[in-house]
Amino acid sequence: MEISESTLSFVIKTAPRPKKRPKVYRYATVNTSKEDEEVVANLYLKIANRPKIPLEGQIRTEFKFYVSPPKNTPKWKLQYIVRGYVRPNKSPDLDNYVKLILDALNGLLWLDDRFIIEIHSGKYYTLDNPRTEILINEIPQPVSKIEAAELFKDMTPHKKVSDFFEIE
Repeated sequence: MEISESTLSFVIKTAPRPKKRPKVYRYATVNTSKEDEEVVANLYLKIANRPKIPLEGQIRTEFKFYVSPPKNTPKWKLQYIVRGYVRPNKSPDLDNYVKLILDALNGLLWLDDRFIIEIHSGKYYTLDNPRTEILINEIPQPVSKIEAAELFKDMTPHKKVSDFFEIE
C-alpha cells in the first residue's frame, strides 16, 4: 500500500493583485475584487496539469508574489533588489494578496479554503516578470487504522505544548 503526498506547482503570469475591501451599502454588499478573482480563476483554468476535481484533503500552500519595484527606486538600490536583499514592505499587505488567491481558487483548485492547513507566503521584487508562483501539497489522510499505521510509521510526532513550557 503506497500513500504519498501529491504536489502541484504553477505560475499565474500576471502582476499580483490584492483583495480589496468590500463596499458596504445600506441594502447590499459589493465584492470589489470580483473581476480580479475572475482573472486569476481564468488563468488557473488554462493550466494543463491542474487537477480535474477540487482537492479536499489536508492542503499545504506556498505563495510567492513577485511585484515590480516602484518607479522612483534609486539605481543604486536595484542591485540589492536583484540579489533579493531588499524586499517589498509597503502596501498592499501580504495577507490581501493571499486572500485574493484563496477566494479565486475556491471550488476550482480546492473544494473550500477551509481544507488549507498551512500557508507560507512572501513578497519579492522582480525587474521584468511580475507573477505569482503557487506550490500546493495535498497531504494524505488515512481512512483506516491500517493506512494510518503505514502512513505514520516513520514520522516524528509534533511536540506537545508541555514539551516547550512548564505547565503546573
